[in-house]
Amino acid sequence: MNDNGFRSPVSNSKLVTALVAGVVATHVATITGYWYGIIGFPNLDWPRFNGMLLFPEGPDLVQFVSGLVFHSFTSMSLTLIFVFLIHPRLPWKNTMRGNLIKALVFAEFLGLFSALIFVPRLFPQFNPGFLSLGLSPSPQVTIGIFLWHAIWGVHLGALYNPTSDST
Repeated sequence: MNDNGFRSPVSNSKLVTALVAGVVATHVATITGYWYGIIGFPNLDWPRFNGMLLFPEGPDLVQFVSGLVFHSFTSMSLTLIFVFLIHPRLPWKNTMRGNLIKALVFAEFLGLFSALIFVPRLFPQFNPGFLSLGLSPSPQVTIGIFLWHAIWGVHLGALYNPTSDST
Protein backbone atom coordinates (compact mmCIF):
# COMPACT_ATOMS: atom_id res chain seq x y z
CA MET A 1 0.00 0.00 0.00
CA ASN A 2 1.40 3.42 -0.95
CA ASP A 3 1.67 6.10 1.75
CA ASN A 4 2.30 8.91 -0.72
CA GLY A 5 2.47 9.14 -4.45
CA PHE A 6 6.24 9.61 -4.62
CA ARG A 7 7.29 7.25 -1.82
CA SER A 8 6.67 4.00 -3.71
CA PRO A 9 8.93 4.94 -6.65
CA VAL A 10 11.57 6.00 -4.12
CA SER A 11 11.45 2.53 -2.64
CA ASN A 12 11.69 0.90 -6.06
CA SER A 13 14.57 2.94 -7.53
CA LYS A 14 17.02 3.65 -4.73
CA LEU A 15 19.99 4.60 -6.91
CA VAL A 16 18.15 7.13 -9.07
CA THR A 17 16.32 8.59 -6.10
CA ALA A 18 19.55 8.78 -4.10
CA LEU A 19 21.30 10.64 -6.90
CA VAL A 20 18.42 13.08 -7.36
CA ALA A 21 18.12 13.64 -3.60
CA GLY A 22 21.87 14.15 -3.32
CA VAL A 23 22.01 16.69 -6.15
CA VAL A 24 19.06 18.67 -4.78
CA ALA A 25 20.21 18.54 -1.14
CA THR A 26 23.75 19.56 -2.08
CA HIS A 27 22.64 22.39 -4.34
CA VAL A 28 20.16 23.84 -1.85
CA ALA A 29 22.56 23.60 1.09
CA THR A 30 25.45 25.03 -0.93
CA ILE A 31 23.37 27.98 -2.09
CA THR A 32 22.16 28.71 1.44
CA GLY A 33 25.81 28.92 2.51
CA TYR A 34 26.06 32.03 0.34
CA TRP A 35 23.02 33.56 2.03
CA TYR A 36 24.31 33.41 5.60
CA GLY A 37 25.08 37.14 5.48
CA ILE A 38 21.32 37.72 5.68
CA ILE A 39 21.36 36.42 9.27
CA GLY A 40 24.65 38.12 10.16
CA PHE A 41 26.82 35.03 9.71
CA PRO A 42 29.87 34.76 7.44
CA ASN A 43 29.08 33.12 4.12
CA LEU A 44 30.22 29.52 3.82
CA ASP A 45 31.58 29.10 0.31
CA TRP A 46 32.47 25.40 0.46
CA PRO A 47 33.21 25.10 -3.27
CA ARG A 48 35.78 27.89 -3.10
CA PHE A 49 37.30 26.52 0.12
CA ASN A 50 37.71 23.13 -1.53
CA GLY A 51 39.24 24.77 -4.59
CA MET A 52 41.72 26.65 -2.38
CA LEU A 53 42.83 23.28 -1.01
CA LEU A 54 43.13 21.69 -4.45
CA PHE A 55 44.82 24.64 -6.18
CA PRO A 56 46.15 27.04 -3.51
CA GLU A 57 47.95 29.18 -6.08
CA GLY A 58 45.37 28.80 -8.84
CA PRO A 59 43.23 31.57 -10.29
CA ASP A 60 39.92 32.28 -8.59
CA LEU A 61 37.83 30.69 -11.35
CA VAL A 62 39.92 27.50 -11.30
CA GLN A 63 39.58 27.30 -7.52
CA PHE A 64 35.82 27.80 -7.66
CA VAL A 65 35.08 25.36 -10.49
CA SER A 66 37.43 22.62 -9.26
CA GLY A 67 36.14 23.09 -5.72
CA LEU A 68 32.54 22.90 -6.91
CA VAL A 69 33.23 19.64 -8.75
CA PHE A 70 35.07 18.18 -5.74
CA HIS A 71 32.37 19.39 -3.33
CA SER A 72 29.57 17.99 -5.49
CA PHE A 73 31.17 14.58 -6.00
CA THR A 74 32.03 14.29 -2.33
CA SER A 75 28.46 15.08 -1.39
CA MET A 76 27.10 12.60 -3.92
CA SER A 77 29.42 9.93 -2.56
CA LEU A 78 28.25 10.64 0.99
CA THR A 79 24.64 10.48 -0.22
CA LEU A 80 25.24 7.01 -1.68
CA ILE A 81 26.96 5.89 1.53
CA PHE A 82 23.94 7.15 3.46
CA VAL A 83 21.35 5.47 1.21
CA PHE A 84 23.02 2.09 0.84
CA LEU A 85 25.02 1.65 4.05
CA ILE A 86 23.76 3.96 6.80
CA HIS A 87 20.01 4.44 6.22
CA PRO A 88 19.10 0.73 6.40
CA ARG A 89 20.98 0.33 9.71
CA LEU A 90 19.51 3.27 11.60
CA PRO A 91 16.76 2.32 14.05
CA TRP A 92 13.98 4.66 12.98
CA LYS A 93 11.15 3.35 10.81
CA ASN A 94 10.85 4.35 7.16
CA THR A 95 8.16 6.91 7.78
CA MET A 96 8.38 10.54 6.73
CA ARG A 97 9.54 11.46 10.24
CA GLY A 98 11.86 8.47 10.57
CA ASN A 99 13.57 9.14 7.24
CA LEU A 100 14.06 12.80 8.13
CA ILE A 101 15.57 11.81 11.49
CA LYS A 102 17.90 9.32 9.79
CA ALA A 103 19.12 11.94 7.32
CA LEU A 104 19.50 14.63 10.01
CA VAL A 105 21.47 12.31 12.29
CA PHE A 106 23.82 11.43 9.44
CA ALA A 107 24.08 15.07 8.33
CA GLU A 108 24.88 16.34 11.81
CA PHE A 109 27.46 13.56 12.26
CA LEU A 110 29.10 14.92 9.10
CA GLY A 111 28.78 18.45 10.52
CA LEU A 112 30.50 17.35 13.72
CA PHE A 113 33.24 15.64 11.71
CA SER A 114 33.63 18.78 9.61
CA ALA A 115 33.82 21.21 12.54
CA LEU A 116 35.93 18.94 14.74
CA ILE A 117 38.39 17.42 12.27
CA PHE A 118 37.98 18.45 8.62
CA VAL A 119 38.05 22.25 8.88
CA PRO A 120 40.81 22.47 11.55
CA ARG A 121 43.08 20.01 9.72
CA LEU A 122 42.59 21.55 6.30
CA PHE A 123 42.77 25.19 7.35
CA PRO A 124 45.39 25.31 10.13
CA GLN A 125 46.58 28.69 8.83
CA PHE A 126 43.31 30.20 10.16
CA ASN A 127 43.82 28.65 13.62
CA PRO A 128 40.25 27.31 13.80
CA GLY A 129 40.64 25.64 17.21
CA PHE A 130 38.29 23.12 18.80
CA LEU A 131 35.07 22.63 16.78
CA SER A 132 36.29 25.44 14.48
CA LEU A 133 35.18 27.94 17.12
CA GLY A 134 38.21 30.18 16.46
CA LEU A 135 37.17 31.08 12.91
CA SER A 136 35.03 34.03 13.90
CA PRO A 137 34.62 36.23 16.99
CA SER A 138 31.50 34.29 17.93
CA PRO A 139 30.52 30.68 17.17
CA GLN A 140 28.88 31.77 13.92
CA VAL A 141 31.05 29.64 11.61
CA THR A 142 30.53 26.55 13.76
CA ILE A 143 26.78 27.17 13.94
CA GLY A 144 26.87 27.74 10.18
CA ILE A 145 28.57 24.38 9.64
CA PHE A 146 25.84 22.59 11.59
CA LEU A 147 23.10 24.66 9.93
CA TRP A 148 24.50 23.86 6.48
CA HIS A 149 24.49 20.14 7.26
CA ALA A 150 20.97 20.34 8.74
CA ILE A 151 19.70 21.93 5.52
CA TRP A 152 21.42 19.19 3.53
CA GLY A 153 19.93 16.52 5.79
CA VAL A 154 16.38 17.88 5.66
CA HIS A 155 16.42 17.92 1.87
CA LEU A 156 18.07 14.52 1.65
CA GLY A 157 15.57 12.96 4.07
CA ALA A 158 12.57 14.61 2.46
CA LEU A 159 13.51 13.37 -1.01
CA TYR A 160 15.03 10.01 -0.12
CA ASN A 161 11.96 8.82 1.73
CA PRO A 162 11.30 5.13 1.10
CA THR A 163 8.28 3.28 2.47
CA SER A 164 8.44 1.03 5.49
CA ASP A 165 8.15 -2.14 3.40
CA SER A 166 11.41 -1.41 1.52
CA THR A 167 14.83 -2.47 2.71
